[in-house]
This record gives sequence, structure tokens and C-alpha cells, in this order.
Amino acid sequence: MKYTHIFFDLDHTLWDYDFNARKVLLEMYEQFNLAENSNTTPEGFLGLFFKVNATLWHQFNMGLISREEIRNDRFHMIMKQCQGNVELADDMSDYFLHHCPRQTKIIDGADHILAYLSDRYKIYIITNGFDDVQWIKLKSSGLGQYVHDMYTSETIGFRKPSPEIFEYALSETKGVAELSVMVGDNPTTDIDGANKAGIFSVLFDPSGKVIANAGVKITNYNELKQLL
Repeated sequence: MKYTHIFFDLDHTLWDYDFNARKVLLEMYEQFNLAENSNTTPEGFLGLFFKVNATLWHQFNMGLISREEIRNDRFHMIMKQCQGNVELADDMSDYFLHHCPRQTKIIDGADHILAYLSDRYKIYIITNGFDDVQWIKLKSSGLGQYVHDMYTSETIGFRKPSPEIFEYALSETKGVAELSVMVGDNPTTDIDGANKAGIFSVLFDPSGKVIANAGVKITNYNELKQLL
């Protein structure tokens, strides 16, 4: 067998972050009466969230801000930008952090590929997400049954693309970089990080438009079966 260890990213790779976040955010628009408490529409609120969230997560991945700053600042920034009632921001944050990780939508084919691979390999997750939240996602989505263990940047103290987080995961799993695969959607954190650690990188890109220096690019999980 060519490979012995298979690592996956979680958000956008196995767990459908965009779909699940969108569902909860639309609930929040009604729950917090943002039609009256802001100057934005439901779609405008969604757009603001994804823009602000992407900016904050990029800063976090680069080591520029902390977990607490994402959690504390995200909805304050959004409500300021839509001229909303900023006093709602803390309750909105609590609502999102409770409900979003408990959503169950997964990326198409994620359960089937994990079921297929788990008969042949031990499956591991390497994620920059927060420890408590990521475990809730795995349990709520049903994907946890296929995953042997998960390594989070919060627990390890290093974030992808730092090679240290990959090296830690390899050490814990008694893996060898040259015999391991990392599957992820992010060309920087997942692909560049795996490449730096000497792990074979697989870009998961359903759009087929992402530019990345990956060992292999796939648009669906049937293609991964052919590789592994």
C-alpha cells in the first residue's frame, strides 16, 4: 500500500461551513429582528458575515489575532458596518457559537469517502478551528464515527500552514511524512503547509478554479478513491 496515514481538514473539506453558517445566520436575522435593528437585508447580512469572517480567520491563520478576538469582534464589526444595534452583538455571537457547530450538513460525498477509507486507514483531522467547536461538528454531523483523532491548532499551539502542526500529528500517530496524505480546500493552510512538512497534498476544489501547488487536485471525492 502506497500510503499509511490520511489527514483531512474539516471546514469546507468535510463539514459544509458555508451552508451551515448560512442557515444559522438567516435564523439570526429573524431571531434578532435585524430588519428593524439594522439597515441590511438577509442577503446583505450574510454577505457582511462572510466578508468579516474571512478577514478575521485570515488574520488568525497568520498569527495576528487570537481566538477571543474572532469571537468577540466578529458580530460587533458586522453590526457597525450595517449600522445595527451593537448591543445585540454579544448575544448574536453566543447564538452563532452554540447553534452553528451543531448543524449537520456535510460536503457531498464526505461520509462515503470516509467510510471507504476508514476500512483501509486510520483517518485523522488537522484543523485550525477551535477544539470544543470542532468536536461538536464531528459529533453532530455523524463524521466522528470515521475519525480516529483530531489535532487542533488550539491544542497544539501551532496553526496551519506551520509545519509544526503537521509534524506533531505525525508524531502522535506514528506516521511518516512520505507515506502520508493531507486533503484540504485551502491552498495556503492545507496545501502549502502539507508541502512544507513533506506530506503529499491533495487539494479538494469542487469549483476547479483554485490555484494551488498541490500534488493532486480533485473536484469530488470519487477521484480520491482512485488515488487511495
